[in-house]
Amino acid sequence: MKTIELEISVPTDLSSITLGQYQRYMKVIEENGDDADDFLALKTIEIFCDISLKDVLNIPAKDADKVLSIINKAFEEKPNLIRRFDLLGVDMGFEPQLENIALGAYIDVEDNISDWSRMHKAMAALYRPVNFKQKDKYTVAPYEPSEEVSNLMREMPLDVVMSAMVFFYDLGKELLRAIPSYIQKNLTEEQTYQLKQTLAQNGVGINQSMHSLEEIFSNSTKLPTFRYSNASTS
Repeated sequence: MKTIELEISVPTDLSSITLGQYQRYMKVIEENGDDADDFLALKTIEIFCDISLKDVLNIPAKDADKVLSIINKAFEEKPNLIRRFDLLGVDMGFEPQLENIALGAYIDVEDNISDWSRMHKAMAALYRPVNFKQKDKYTVAPYEPSEEVSNLMREMPLDVVMSAMVFFYDLGKELLRAIPSYIQKNLTEEQTYQLKQTLAQNGVGINQSMHSLEEIFSNSTKLPTFRYSNASTS
């Protein structure tokens, strides 16, 4: 009987997984649903360990379960905002003055951050090359939408992506909580009416985005478990 020895690199944290890998995984989820557990387990190892499906099938079932356990552990991370990271040798920085973010960048973040298939576009708007730095302070290059740059963002570490999403999720919750207090303290009756009319038109969009982000966080921690007990032991 021929014995196959296979060495694989298993990611132990989100910094060892790229955005592009996770986008591939989410596409598999979309195309196959959550019910095909064994298939999803195989694809999980294939994608995150960066090996062929043929090699995955040669891993002993009990070892495959250990690999999945390690990967699942990595997805328990909820990192704080990571402001700087290295992307293919380029120092990338999170928008340092979010309150002054360019309209084009803001629109691209809002339109894409709730969809994994377009997440690289949101990240390209939020993280740009650092063009000046002094101690903890820095500035980033102006935002110029580019398909080429957006696609390069697929190589960014997933912990950076998750940190930005957690940041916006928390920011959104604070914004929604602050609206009633702001109305009560600062607006006249007429201004309050106008704001309520505006929120009636746009507030649903805010809540939908928040719901989408909440679903993303929930789904990102639910990777499949390989049911090797059902496998042949002959």
